[in-house]
Amino acid sequence: MTLTILHTNDAHGRWKMPFVEKLRQLREQHAALLLDAGDCLRTGNIAIPMKPPAEWDYIRQAGYDAITIGNREFHILPKGFLAKVQGAPCPLLCANIRPKHPDTPLPVQSVWRGERAGVQIGIVGLTIPMVTPRMQSARLSAYLFDPPLTVAREWATRLRPQVDLLIALTHLGIDQDRKLAAACPEFDLIIGGHSHTPLERPERIGTVWVAQAKPFARGIGVLHLTRTPDGWHIEGEIANMQK
Repeated sequence: MTLTILHTNDAHGRWKMPFVEKLRQLREQHAALLLDAGDCLRTGNIAIPMKPPAEWDYIRQAGYDAITIGNREFHILPKGFLAKVQGAPCPLLCANIRPKHPDTPLPVQSVWRGERAGVQIGIVGLTIPMVTPRMQSARLSAYLFDPPLTVAREWATRLRPQVDLLIALTHLGIDQDRKLAAACPEFDLIIGGHSHTPLERPERIGTVWVAQAKPFARGIGVLHLTRTPDGWHIEGEIANMQK
């Protein structure tokens, strides 16, 4: 049994129809799961868009299943955060963010659960901490971030018995992804972004595979997962876009 996952990261708003059409073609060809590891939008960290970001329409047309937010999707104020994610066509993930007050809207969820080809899949979203309790910006922010590796361990322990395939979809950077792989062997796969470090072939750290595609909509990660008695074997490549 083989399962295909397509992944992108760090488009920074550079969505074009040829990229969307390529995503749609690959997704339909392989009945694939389509994921993004954050920084979909062009809008800067402190900017507040006046209307729903146009990028979400491209993402809708491509048919994404889940996205982990990056710094460009986040805002310290609820008004800004909600404005940035307005129009998002699929679940937005981040398990290590929390509102400072319980009545503050939080437009993300911690995990995604689904099924493909008879495989029960769990995905934990993790984002680089942008506001922590020790930062001066914490006084102004409606949200705080917890340490991603600590949160990852908690969710991995909880989800591992419930799923066949456990994925961390992260906007942490390659160095943190490698640390996560070493610290949380419960994960089968880490799909990352943020550091703009494309891996032409997925790395294996212990029993955990690590993958990252090209930034700026220049390439699509294509992973073919085969279940074996010893776990998951993964073969992958980056499908490059023509210049």
